[in-house]
Amino acid sequence: MAFQMGEETRQVQATWDVTTYNYKVDGRGIKLLADGMKDKKILGIRCHNCGTVYVPGPPFCRKCYIPIDEIAEVKDSGEVVSFAVEMADVRGNPLDEVRVSGMIKLDGSDTFINGRIQVDDWHDVHIGMRVKAVWVPEPQGNLSDIDHFEPI
Repeated sequence: MAFQMGEETRQVQATWDVTTYNYKVDGRGIKLLADGMKDKKILGIRCHNCGTVYVPGPPFCRKCYIPIDEIAEVKDSGEVVSFAVEMADVRGNPLDEVRVSGMIKLDGSDTFINGRIQVDDWHDVHIGMRVKAVWVPEPQGNLSDIDHFEPI
C-alpha cells in the first residue's frame, strides 16, 4: 500500500490478519433467491415498514434497521444501471469474444443484481437499457440459472 504524505511516499509492507474478526453471514436471502430460480422466479425480501425490496434479501432493512422477512417476487426484466465491457482477461490477453457484464435493477426491486448482457455489438449497451433474463432450459436452483440478459 502507498500513502501520500506531503512530499514523501511511504510504503508499508504488511498483512492484515482477518482471523481476529467475527463475521456473521446470513444466507437466507441467497437461499430464497436460489430456491425461487428453480421455478424461474426471482424472490427478494420486502421491508414491511418502508416497502424497500431487496434482491437478494438481507435479514434486516438497510434503511429502517429492523428485521425483515416478507417475501416479494420481482420481474425478470429491468434496466441496466451500470456495465463494463471486457475485451481482455485478467492477464491482458485479448478475449475471443467481447463480454459485457452489467448491474441490473429488476422491475419491482430497489437493489441490483449482476449479470452478463448478450448483444451483437457492445456499443449498443447503455445505461437505462431495458433487458430481460434468459433462463437456462432446466433451472436447478442456482444463481447460474439465469444464463444472461438480452435487450427488450
